[in-house]
Amino acid sequence: MRKYRSICLLFISILFIVSCTKEGPEGPVGATGPQGATGSTGPAGAAGPQGAQGQTTVTYSPWFLTGAGWTSTGAGTYLARFLFDRASTVITQNIMDQGLVLGYIKGEPNAPTLSTQTFSLPYSIGNGAGFMDQYELVLNAPGNVRFLYKSDAPWTAAELAVISFRYVVIPGSVAGGRGVNSITTYEGYTADQLKAMSYSQVKTLFNLPDDGTNIQ
Repeated sequence: MRKYRSICLLFISILFIVSCTKEGPEGPVGATGPQGATGSTGPAGAAGPQGAQGQTTVTYSPWFLTGAGWTSTGAGTYLARFLFDRASTVITQNIMDQGLVLGYIKGEPNAPTLSTQTFSLPYSIGNGAGFMDQYELVLNAPGNVRFLYKSDAPWTAAELAVISFRYVVIPGSVAGGRGVNSITTYEGYTADQLKAMSYSQVKTLFNLPDDGTNIQ
């Protein structure tokens, strides 16, 4: 009896081992289940710190009174009656050849309301009032910015002393920017585009302070 039980136990053990160790062939891959619903969007993260201001090659002068700096040219109507020279280290030959210099004016003799208004150069006043005054900016030599005053009924040099000027210098570039067909651009704009802008537009575009200079 004990021997019979031993044989039965051995036979059951062998069946158990075989059934536990032997695997059948792998079944086919089941069909892909449906896509689950999209999860809800989490809350927006906190804003990161503001990045550093991008570099610009634009330089600008402060506002400066002309004072007693006007020089008579001795010219008659309607050439420049007076000129005013302003030394500037940023007016190089390269700027004269390829750059753009924008000029602005404030003030007018015997016209207090114009002392705070800013106009782009060239600037004319008096047309239709029996006279014509015109102010211009020219580049006559490296290291200098020249302002001209033309009139058919000119102010005196002392009267012109209340006028203020400011200028902005922008190097030119052919590669990149908004220029096409090798048109020279200035910080991505053409000369005509910049000249058509008001002073306030240029001031905002290049982040110019109300006064002061970045010319070293």
